[in-house]
Amino acid sequence: MQYVFGDGVENYMNDAPEDVAAEPNFGNPLKPVKGKALPMSSFVAYLDHSWSDAWTTSVGYSQMLINNTILQTPAAFHKGQYATINLLWSPLKDFMTGGEFQWARRTNFSDGFHSNDYRIQFSFKYSFNARIGG
Repeated sequence: MQYVFGDGVENYMNDAPEDVAAEPNFGNPLKPVKGKALPMSSFVAYLDHSWSDAWTTSVGYSQMLINNTILQTPAAFHKGQYATINLLWSPLKDFMTGGEFQWARRTNFSDGFHSNDYRIQFSFKYSFNARIGG
């Protein structure tokens, strides 16, 4: 599990596009707009489970939420969610194969837009190991 929060750290999360946005600077006609580091919070929770020596599963969920400013466009990134579950088989020490289901969702700041993304992925891995010399 992990929880992260802070101002202006969105780019480190690989989800949101901007760390700073404009906000009104009421009462200052010489500088009516100023930049603000956007506050965000994010968490990740994953569980790895071994069914046997050969079968394993990982399941998890993560979410990131940005406190947008009123001057950001309605289509600005506001909330991202991501979840995965997989089943992996390792019948031999150097071989692994399996499938994974992935779901993601983006929600915009204020235009009502949100979109889901679904993916099924199959992978395999073989580790070549050679010893040369003594």
